Amino acid sequence: MRLGIEDPAALIQGVFVALLAATAWFQRLRLKRRLNTTALAAIAMGVIVLARWSSHWVNPVAASILRDWLPVLLMLFPYWQIGQFFTKADPVAEKRLAMFDHAFFRALGIAPAKTPISTAAGVYLELCYLLVYPLIPLGLAALYVTNATRFVNYYWVVVLLATYICFAITPFVRAMPPRALESYEKFRMPQCKLGALNRFILRRGSIQAITFPSAHVASAMAAGLVLLRIEPWTGLIFLLIGVSIAIATVVGGYHYAADSLLASLIAIMVFAATFHTLRAG
Repeated sequence: MRLGIEDPAALIQGVFVALLAATAWFQRLRLKRRLNTTALAAIAMGVIVLARWSSHWVNPVAASILRDWLPVLLMLFPYWQIGQFFTKADPVAEKRLAMFDHAFFRALGIAPAKTPISTAAGVYLELCYLLVYPLIPLGLAALYVTNATRFVNYYWVVVLLATYICFAITPFVRAMPPRALESYEKFRMPQCKLGALNRFILRRGSIQAITFPSAHVASAMAAGLVLLRIEPWTGLIFLLIGVSIAIATVVGGYHYAADSLLASLIAIMVFAATFHTLRAG
């Protein structure tokens, strides 16, 4: 990987959390929300600095591993920052997203409310949605297992840029997920324990709104595309999971179809834009 930057992931993450913190002070937010956004940025940047200097108190191999894996943790900070920008849903945005979905499904000849999902398909889709949480670290682990750690920087550049573009757009499209709207025409998903687990996690750990476009879909698709290029068979598995996640977010009512489609497009565009940065070592 040749970018001319020793640790591009740290640069991307540090700049992004700082920009979000600065932006908060120019928005009509309560002081507490501005301070929370700034505090999250300060913590993230402090962690980045400590990791940067970790080679002074741990051996070089351990320091390198720390820098490789730290972005997994730091991805949470801008997500929490984005949550501070969400004060209430925009009914106009929700209506437009629902209208797009209605037109999209009609063009495909699908009537969600009249489309029952089998128990097996429902369990599979809920499992795929649950995989959004470990998928990115699993992709990084795949690079370690296949002795392709020289591509870690490339992996993070594509995944982080795709994810953070979604985060950057989210404050301008404030909407609740389709499953929370009574008027939205939903698929008939069967009840299962995995679905209950997904909803429990979202109640406890999410910002109680969608990211638009879907950051989960963007990061999953980006990881799959990178791995497909580096380790084709491994990448194919990850890409299939990414596509399944994109479908699961829509069928399960976690995101609008527009979220998933645009997130997939962003991942492809970022992958294409950074294609030339990869150099086999």
